[in-house]
Amino acid sequence: MILEKEFYFVRHGQTDHNILEGKDKGDHPHDISLNATGKAQAALIEPIIAALPVQTVCVSPTQRTKETKAIAASRLAVPHFEIEELGECTMRIWKELVTLGMYCSLPKEGPAWHFFDRVRRGINHALSMPGPALIVAHGGVHWATCCLLGIKAHSWAIENCGIVHFSHTEKEQWTAKRLA
Repeated sequence: MILEKEFYFVRHGQTDHNILEGKDKGDHPHDISLNATGKAQAALIEPIIAALPVQTVCVSPTQRTKETKAIAASRLAVPHFEIEELGECTMRIWKELVTLGMYCSLPKEGPAWHFFDRVRRGINHALSMPGPALIVAHGGVHWATCCLLGIKAHSWAIENCGIVHFSHTEKEQWTAKRLA
C-alpha cells in the first residue's frame, strides 16, 4: 500500500548508457553521470519544477539522479533527501518487467517482487515527509510505481527528464498526468 498523498516524479536525464537502450548491454553501471544532453534536459525542466508546490525533494542515491536533481530542483529551497530504496532495478528485472508488459499484475515472489517491495518502501518514505514531494529516480522505479498504484491510463515507460504528477482522487483511485 502507498500513502495517499500527491507527489511528482522525474526520471533522471540522459546518460551515455541510455543511448544504448534496446540493445543487450547487461547491467549498467550504477553510478554513471549525465551526458551533455542529460544536463540540457534537466535545465529545460528546471522552470517547470521551480513552479511546482514541492515541499520535499527525494532522490535515488545514484550520480545521474543526484545530478538531475541538482540542476532541475536548483531553485527549490526545501529539504533534500537521498532514499536508498529509490535505486534502479537490474537489467534482469527490467527485462522481466518488459516481458510482462504494461499493466502487469504485481509479482508474487522472486527478484521483481523484491524490487517492487523496495520501491514501495522508498515511495512511502518520500511520502512520509512534508508534501507534495518531488521524487527523482529511474525508469524502472516509475514502472514499479505505476504498477503499485494501479495506474492504467498512462504510459509506464518514461523518457529522460519526464515529469509526472501522481494524485489520489476522491474515488480512491490514483491518476498520473504527464507534465513534461
